[in-house]
Amino acid sequence: MTALSAKVRQDLALADRYFRGGFDSNAQALLEQMLARDPGIAPAWELLAYIAGNRGEDQACEELLRKATRLPGGSPEAHFYLGKIQLQQGKAREALSAFRKAMSKAGEFFEALHESGVAHSALGEHEQAIAQFSAAARKQPGVALVHFNMGRSLAVLRRFDDALAQYELALQLDPGLTEAWCIRGEALAEVGRRADAVASLDRALALQPDDAQVWMSKAGLLAAMGRHVQAVECLEQVQRLAPDTPYLQGNLLHSRMHICSWDGLDEAIDKLVASIERGEPASVPFALLATPATSANLLACARQYGQAKYPATPAPAFAARQSGAKIRLGYFSADFHNHATSQLMARLFECHDRSRFELVAFAFGPQVRDDMRSRLVAAFDEFIEVSDKTDAQIAELARTRAIDIAIDLKGFTYDARPGIFAHRAAPIQVNYLGFPGSMGCDYIDYLVADESLVHPGEVQHYSEKLVFLPDSYQVNDNTKHIAPVPPGRDSLGLPPEGFVFAGFNNSFKVTPVIFDVWMRLLQQVPGSVLWLLRGSDAACANLEAQARARGVDPTRIVWARHLPLDEHLARHACADLFLDTPYCGAHTTCSDALWAGLPVLTVNGATFASRVATSLLKAARLPELVSQDLAGYEALALSLARSPQALAALRERLADARLQSPLFDTPLFARRFESALQALWERHCNHQAPAHMRFEDGKFTGVE
Repeated sequence: MTALSAKVRQDLALADRYFRGGFDSNAQALLEQMLARDPGIAPAWELLAYIAGNRGEDQACEELLRKATRLPGGSPEAHFYLGKIQLQQGKAREALSAFRKAMSKAGEFFEALHESGVAHSALGEHEQAIAQFSAAARKQPGVALVHFNMGRSLAVLRRFDDALAQYELALQLDPGLTEAWCIRGEALAEVGRRADAVASLDRALALQPDDAQVWMSKAGLLAAMGRHVQAVECLEQVQRLAPDTPYLQGNLLHSRMHICSWDGLDEAIDKLVASIERGEPASVPFALLATPATSANLLACARQYGQAKYPATPAPAFAARQSGAKIRLGYFSADFHNHATSQLMARLFECHDRSRFELVAFAFGPQVRDDMRSRLVAAFDEFIEVSDKTDAQIAELARTRAIDIAIDLKGFTYDARPGIFAHRAAPIQVNYLGFPGSMGCDYIDYLVADESLVHPGEVQHYSEKLVFLPDSYQVNDNTKHIAPVPPGRDSLGLPPEGFVFAGFNNSFKVTPVIFDVWMRLLQQVPGSVLWLLRGSDAACANLEAQARARGVDPTRIVWARHLPLDEHLARHACADLFLDTPYCGAHTTCSDALWAGLPVLTVNGATFASRVATSLLKAARLPELVSQDLAGYEALALSLARSPQALAALRERLADARLQSPLFDTPLFARRFESALQALWERHCNHQAPAHMRFEDGKFTGVE
């Protein structure tokens, strides 16, 4: 490298003094004069770059630094700052190259190591990021930001205990690091320490009370804990601070519906639907299910959410499978424990034909140790705990296990991991049971349904191809145990006499339109009561107030506490008629009632989620309990309440249905389900694209 002349060094020093003194124009003029005489002065280009950077001219700054670094006299600092400006512009891969060149000239130094970690993190290369952060921490101990960033990468890798240790170090060094308190709370929630998580978020809010995202995080945590009153308060604070926050509208509406807070409900729903129709990120898909939103609205919501949160990654290549080999089914869920999904599915796993299928469970939820978990572990050929793995790692694991068909039992419900399927866990990916509707994601190939759920002419509202099972899409466990002695009415808080209308759906499904019907029924059936599943104290108080406002004594609402499943099933014997909700009806709750011998009355809705009880009742050979509108629903409920003989006849038919109907014939369902899966696999092996599948003449046939 040619040494700089004394004159050049003198001019550079003067330009630097101008720059540091705030006289950028003087510095720039002097530097441009120097470069006009000799464009090979690397420090002059570098100083011009810093001037451009000070002015916020990032593109010009990058170009000037490129010129400086291409010259023999380019300094390590020029390479480092080139990397910094590239990183700010989202060019993380180029930034890494610049940081490496800086360290090749100057040796490893703290700033370049740390920024390399940030760049690797931006690229999703979190193992490499952690290595760089660790090296930076060794080079210069005691920097809070290093431990904070290392914790973030550890959390992405689901190493939450290690992440928490790094957050603790960061906060010891800098207790005012608001974001560290926030993401520490998120990590605490992931390891089940929810109360500590709330406290951590509160520390963040004490430091930065106007941070809408922290309020949003706290609201989500409180909602997951069932503390919807406080969740609403947090979301209303977000509404004041940042009303355009993504998914705020839907989350606020959903939490309000959980506590049956109905003031302005219709207006809120109309506003939410309008936002969705404009393509805005207004709601998570699940929050929309219990509203009058159409199937088209639900699909639009799911598409927006899926594309924003779980975009598809490049599809991997799958090796050809040996002809005649068993089909390998991967079932993916967070609910492999005593949960409604497993209560329905357990018997199917046991009934699968092991001569034709291999079953692998991928369990990514809480590792609950209960009797159901033990039963499920025994039912699978392989049961793999993957909670500590990333979505990409789980998908890769499924591919190494040569899973042919990946069946997602979660969809967009709580604890779901759609990112697994965005990374393509298997050649065929199926949405089944957990989420009652379309996921709007192109990487989900099929949705299992039936013709009661999706009518002819409605398939355009589903991004998946539909597998239409005969009778009902819902599997049931024909060995489900009912406690041997039904409890007496008095022990359940029910009156000794009088008609008992039961409704064991969750409180968010109860809306004013159906509550009006229920209150009119109580008024028209003397001595009757409405037996509802107890929600939060706020939900109970609000529903009692709504009853009073409609002229009904709130003591005529009896609250059913949560019980173990066998006892819950047994208490159905003390009810006379189950009343379903219209927009998101009874699903497992309906089949539980039917299995326990309690007739269910539903109204046929306009969406998948609103038609599940219709599907179940038809499969139970009780189609007359499906009304086509609320007027018919109300009239039939009143008629049955006044006709003990008609109700008794329904109970007799329902008792027969337990033994004879396809709804509770799990081996029959297993054969049909397997036939569908076989057809999907054969279609794939024949290099045919997914198609709607219908059951005709004893087999599944693709319909283009």
